[in-house]
Amino acid sequence: MRVPATVIATLFTLSTMVASHASGEGWTPKQQGKERSDINTYVRTVSDTPIKQFRGVVEIQHSMVAALSVIDDISLCQQWIYNCQEANYHVTDDGERLLWMKFDGVWPASDRDVVMKSVFLQDEPGGAVTVQSTGRPDDAPQQSGYVRIPMLDNSFLVEPLEDGWIRVTFTTHMDPGGLVPAWVANIVATDAPIRTLEGLKRMMETSPYRDYSTSAPPKELVEKHNLRFPTGDS
Repeated sequence: MRVPATVIATLFTLSTMVASHASGEGWTPKQQGKERSDINTYVRTVSDTPIKQFRGVVEIQHSMVAALSVIDDISLCQQWIYNCQEANYHVTDDGERLLWMKFDGVWPASDRDVVMKSVFLQDEPGGAVTVQSTGRPDDAPQQSGYVRIPMLDNSFLVEPLEDGWIRVTFTTHMDPGGLVPAWVANIVATDAPIRTLEGLKRMMETSPYRDYSTSAPPKELVEKHNLRFPTGDS
């Protein structure tokens, strides 16, 4: 079947928009999908470290609330986050709640764990939400059999699009710690955005997340992170 020229032009325009959205500021494309819902990945050199920063971008035909609910539910982490063994909350002596995650090591690296502070940030009602995670390596006891990740800077940017789709941008940069060659760390970090976004898309297709909408967002999610949606209970 011959594809109409107008459809080809539309797909080209959409893919160009996604690429231009992420490839500025020194980002170099690594993997570019053919369909709108494909994952696009990018890499960027960071000064003072041989370990590169990586980014994955995907557009999804679901609501922001679906994506944010999956990200917020740490009981799901093993099912969609790359190489995640488990995730729990750790409460510091000051009463601060941090996220503590453990990961399978990729040969020749040993298993890793990371302690981080995650916050949800939204500038305006119904607007984009950034889930920013920053490593706090000294704020939880060391665990036998795990190498503590000394530096982590992750973010999920979830943006609403005019046609009812959303765009999710996952940006990650970390130092895996231990005796891991930079080339191994970069190979692993290249896979992480792809596998993690693939997992996020898969979880959003399951119930109840696929049925969530900004017109009726889960009350717990909205209140927990002070999110605001114009037609929801915010």
